[in-house]
Amino acid sequence: MSHGWTAGRLFAGPGRTAAVMRAKDWASTPLGPVESWPVELRAAVRTVLPSRIPMLLWWGPELIQIFNEAYTPLLGDKFPDAAGQPAARCWSEVWDQLGPLAEQVLGGGGATYSEEMHLLLRRHGYLEETYWTFSYSPVHSEDGTVAGIFVATNDVTARTLAHRRLESLRQLGTLSLTGADTITDAARAAVTVLSGSADLPGVVAYLRPDGTEDRLELVAAYGDQADTPPDTLRKVARTGQAERVAGSVVLPLVVSGQAEPIGVLAVGVSPYRELDEFYRVFLDLVAARVSAVLGDALAYTAQRTRASALAELDAAKTRFFQNVSHEFRTPLTLLLGPLRTVLDRHADVLPADQRDGLAAAYQAALRLQRLVDALLDVARAEADELHARREPTDVAALTAECASMFRAVAERNDLRLRIAVDGAAGATVALDREMWAKIVLNLLSNAVKFTPSGSVTLTLDVTGDDVTLTVADTGVGIPDVEQDRIFDRFHQVAGTRGRSREGAGIGLALVADLAAALGGRVTVASVPRQGSTFTVTVPRIAAVSPNGDLSGHDVAAKLAPAFLGEARQWEPAGTTEPRDGTRVLVVEDNADMRDYLARLMDEQGWLVDLAGDVDTALALIGAKPPDLVVSDVMLPGRDGLDLLRQLRADPRLVRLPVVLLTARAGPESAVEGLRHGADDYVVKPFHPVELIARVRVHLELSRLRETVLESSEREAEQLRAALDSRSVLSQAVGLLMATHRVDADTAFRQLVALSQHRNRKAREIAAEIVADFTAGLAAQQES
Repeated sequence: MSHGWTAGRLFAGPGRTAAVMRAKDWASTPLGPVESWPVELRAAVRTVLPSRIPMLLWWGPELIQIFNEAYTPLLGDKFPDAAGQPAARCWSEVWDQLGPLAEQVLGGGGATYSEEMHLLLRRHGYLEETYWTFSYSPVHSEDGTVAGIFVATNDVTARTLAHRRLESLRQLGTLSLTGADTITDAARAAVTVLSGSADLPGVVAYLRPDGTEDRLELVAAYGDQADTPPDTLRKVARTGQAERVAGSVVLPLVVSGQAEPIGVLAVGVSPYRELDEFYRVFLDLVAARVSAVLGDALAYTAQRTRASALAELDAAKTRFFQNVSHEFRTPLTLLLGPLRTVLDRHADVLPADQRDGLAAAYQAALRLQRLVDALLDVARAEADELHARREPTDVAALTAECASMFRAVAERNDLRLRIAVDGAAGATVALDREMWAKIVLNLLSNAVKFTPSGSVTLTLDVTGDDVTLTVADTGVGIPDVEQDRIFDRFHQVAGTRGRSREGAGIGLALVADLAAALGGRVTVASVPRQGSTFTVTVPRIAAVSPNGDLSGHDVAAKLAPAFLGEARQWEPAGTTEPRDGTRVLVVEDNADMRDYLARLMDEQGWLVDLAGDVDTALALIGAKPPDLVVSDVMLPGRDGLDLLRQLRADPRLVRLPVVLLTARAGPESAVEGLRHGADDYVVKPFHPVELIARVRVHLELSRLRETVLESSEREAEQLRAALDSRSVLSQAVGLLMATHRVDADTAFRQLVALSQHRNRKAREIAAEIVADFTAGLAAQQES
């Protein structure tokens, strides 16, 4: 018996736990009064109580409980009865799992370690699903027998549930719809995926049949949520607001573009978990993911419907092109005229962002005008109505005029533009000037677009019977198998790396049509990765009574701006000065769209990095990873999906949020993007508020995910540090006891005194004592 030790002294300190321990009638427990406790028990208590890590001490055959303040919140309503209570009584509902582990330690079998053990605990008035990582370590008495068990524990329930729920959402996000013929099939596939979630003991999907407003049809189910009151289901489908019913939550299924929910999802709530905020957020995300799946299915169904109608539309497309092209000219005129007037007269007084926005709108309208004119020419060619209107033309002057307008574009793209028209100098030819200008501009535009570096050379010759135009480049070239189809309408060479993936596949087809209308033809000779040479040959027709302006300057001035405006979109993205803050990387090859997205992001206070292709994007990410990536799917060379696959294959970037932009309304890009791990996709044209909202949501979700992971890792590190610290302190106390022949309390006081005298942490002093002893022992063994 050691005199002087009382409950007030041993359990001194603030906090409700210490107060309960002091007030406990220990004499009524198998441990007896505190004054009679052995030194080993007192030393163990003094180790446990000050720790900020949840710690529990079981002592004696009955495993009487003593714990610290950090452990008390884990007990729930088991506190305060748990103080001094036998472990088997306190943890009766799980003792069949914990008891054998404790018996192993008491029987001399050594320490145990359990990671994420599933325990159904009754600590808040219901049987609760929990997960724990803990260790049982023996505490030996002086005679070497196991007198008690030291329990270091960590409640990892939140982390385990978060990982499990994220996995359910991931599986929904990667759901393949290739086998889904209808929206009902998609709903059934989604419910099948959810059936594997322990957080959803039951799920029932109801969809609104076409043409009905107040009727819901059950399409897929598992569990017992099918008895949800019909009035509640209809209310959620009408209001779009979730409702709680008994052990279920009814959630609306909302698809973009639909005025009302297309159905509802009744999900069961686990009876072993409280429906707290995190559980509710998970259910909302489940409904959002299922809604996205149904939206994809609707888009997929619409796409198939469109595909089946293509055969019927084929016969009418020529007439449609002609009509719509004519109809577009009026609104385009009303767009281009006022925009040009504002830019000419008021550009100096407009704020820079408004001026840039109007200039981008004007360039986009010019590009649209060029596309409309090209479609009209294609329609005329298909209808055999593309007829040349010949007039005397200085073909060398017209060609040089058109080509020289590309000189600045070539220089900005680091290309050498050579113009050689001496072989046609002074030749006057009866020619359709507009057709010829379109041939020259299309070929030069195509050459600059697909020539990353090197040169573009234009040569014009007029011989006895022919006018020959040659445009040669040192660009990417055309594969042999594609050269026969390069002049087909709407055909584009897959996988070709250019300055942009934009284009309708009209330009070269139109060159062929225009050359044919002039009585000539166009040919191509190309070697992949070395370049291409396009040759246009038209008959030389002598001009009759040439007079007036023969240069065709007005034609070049009218047509060139649309081509030059498009070429400006291929310019590389500028560099960004490094700054701190939320960073968004925008990957977009179209310069105007890239600048527009940058302005939208910048207005939110986010820092924006810009890239025009995958390689540049990867270099920026490698230098400083952003918080989120917004990438177009259609990019020059490798596309946005390639970028996505590479990010998901890198362990450092696997959780980097990626939002894909696509100009294709069909579901193929979205389905493939989600299958490879995209967090979201947005279809162009998009509402800027919707895009910013989606980006903001994924930034917040990413921060939440990283916070949860960081917290879990920090808690695990603290637990390991606590275990290591206890081991070193215990070893040092034991060495002091053996060296000075004192009891544990005296040795512990000596260690504390050394710590205070040297003004260093007790753990550091203990580590030195153990290290010195180990070194001395090694030296003795060597001698």
